[in-house]
Order: sequence, then C-alpha cells, then structure tokens
Amino acid sequence: MDGSTLGDPALVQFSGVLKWFAAKHGYGFVTCDETGKDALLHQNTLNEFGQTSIAPGCEIKALTRRTSKGAQIVEILELQAEPVPDFLPEGTSEQEGRTYLPARVKWFCEKKQYGFVNVFDDPRDCFLHLNTLAKTGLGMVNVGEALGVELDDGPDGRVVVSVKSWS
Repeated sequence: MDGSTLGDPALVQFSGVLKWFAAKHGYGFVTCDETGKDALLHQNTLNEFGQTSIAPGCEIKALTRRTSKGAQIVEILELQAEPVPDFLPEGTSEQEGRTYLPARVKWFCEKKQYGFVNVFDDPRDCFLHLNTLAKTGLGMVNVGEALGVELDDGPDGRVVVSVKSWS
C-alpha cells in the first residue's frame, strides 16, 4: 500500500494483482504490488463495482482500510484484465465494429471450463469458454446472470468471442 489517501485518512490507495477469487465463498485476495502482502476482496465490493466475478491476474487499483485481520479492499477504483492468449475455437474471429447482444447464462461449469448462454429472444445455445471470460476480467458467471456478448459462427454453432458484464 503506497500510503496515499483520497480524503479519508483511514483509506489507503492500493495497486495489486488478483491472486484468487472464489465467488462461491464470496471473497478472494489481491497481492499488493509494493509490499507483496494480501488484501481481502469481498464479493459485495466487487458487486458495487458492477461485476459478479473476476479472473486471477487482473490488475486492481482500489482503496483499502486496515482491519484487525489485515487490509480489506473497500472500493475498487479501476480493474484491468490480464492479457490472455487467444484460445477461440478454429473458425471464429474477432472483428471490429460488433455490437454486444444482451444474453443470460443458461449453464456454466467451472470444472469443464465452459457453458452456454442464450441471447434474448433467441432460444439457440451459444458456447462460452472460460478463456473468453478471462480475457475481459470475468472469472466465473452464474446461471441467470445477464451479460453482453459478441458472437461468431463456429463449426459447431454460435460461439461467444467477447463478453462484458451487463449493468
């Protein structure tokens, strides 16, 4: 923690990298760039920033408060996803000028690292891989969660090639 504050002397500005986050437990830890110590990131703080999940390796700028158990992130100021290699299935491509379509998560399995979404007013399933989520900083999605998706036609059907939180 670099010691700079924004108005409240109890708050300290913090920059670090997400070590891990478990949405099912409701928390994770971010390692401080400067000190190497961890700060707790609670699910509610992430939700207030407009996201329900986050991928390991994301860079975070935040405000922290010291508690009896250590530093806790109380507000996320900025979040940047770690660059991830392109793991899109063969036959898909990312093109400029696409529009995000509103969709809901139908099913997603963290263990299998994939799932399916449905674009509103379209019953067809669209394949969603965990690497696509990681490219935009989303670590996991929950059934029923609203997303913005960009689609492409793959050899076995429609594939999500880009995704964002729908807020």
